[in-house]
Amino acid sequence: MRTLQLSSFGAPTDVVELAEADPADPGPGQLAVSIEAAPINPSDLQLIRGIYGVRPDLPAALGAEGVGRVIAVGAGVDRSRIGTRVLVVPTLEQATWREQTVLDARNAVPVDPDGDALQLAMLGINPITAYCLLHGYAKLAPGAWVAQTGASSATAGYVLALAKHARLRMLNVVRRTESVKPLLDAGADVVLVEGADLAKQAADAIGDASLDLILDAVAGEPVAQLAPLLKTDGQIISYTARARQPLSIPIVDLIFRGLTVRGYWLNLWLQRTPQDTVVQTYHELAALVTDGTLAAPVEATYALADYREAIAHAAQSDRNGKVLFALGASQD
Repeated sequence: MRTLQLSSFGAPTDVVELAEADPADPGPGQLAVSIEAAPINPSDLQLIRGIYGVRPDLPAALGAEGVGRVIAVGAGVDRSRIGTRVLVVPTLEQATWREQTVLDARNAVPVDPDGDALQLAMLGINPITAYCLLHGYAKLAPGAWVAQTGASSATAGYVLALAKHARLRMLNVVRRTESVKPLLDAGADVVLVEGADLAKQAADAIGDASLDLILDAVAGEPVAQLAPLLKTDGQIISYTARARQPLSIPIVDLIFRGLTVRGYWLNLWLQRTPQDTVVQTYHELAALVTDGTLAAPVEATYALADYREAIAHAAQSDRNGKVLFALGASQD
């Protein structure tokens, strides 16, 4: 069985290696899954560099999320699950950049056997993050304004789709002018480019309304400019540390209007949330993938053997879609 693994932390294209390993048999309460597709996420690259929220013992198998077919079950697991397609829940307890993986049955969520494997493979991290960001911190009525920085990212795309589904209004902030039109074409209400006049542009865009929630993916100055538009007792949720910038908020807004800053990490949510809720949320999101409400553009797929090219491609900042390893998924 071919698997990608990490023997030392460093530049992803240098330290990842392709290895052969004997397939493991599932133990009690476990499943063996033949992986169809597995995305390459920024969090994967951060883990490889050694700057993520966890540092695995080395050597370590890689890949957090993916989709595949159950090929064997251990004691205590219903044999009828063999042949079903499952989402690998990204608990970091199992790896997906490999031909087969073994995982606890609780970390395998059944999904549409006939759905798009590439889209379903991306369900584990970004859509669930988008859902939690929108619905986990504030009760948002239809028509409420939500702002998000880093709005051209894959996660932000899911936020936009879920916001439209919930009839929320989105103020999207991007870094580059060329990101504006694709977001408007996707149905964004407002798209603004970072700059010295962001606060004025944002205030003009929402008129007499206030922002109900700010979802932050970049930190730094954009958040400071948006914070004065947040309602009293409003919340700012930061969910990625890719740029490693400090979060900046005017102290007068923090003190006199009672703003709250929260951090979100999917791993903590998975650990703290009842299993039934985790499964139900994934089922609801999988249905939205099946009916086309949720989808992310795919720029390229690669075989495991082409891992260096795949990782280099995924690390590019000017991509227009996700990069995945496709083992048994259609690459059309």
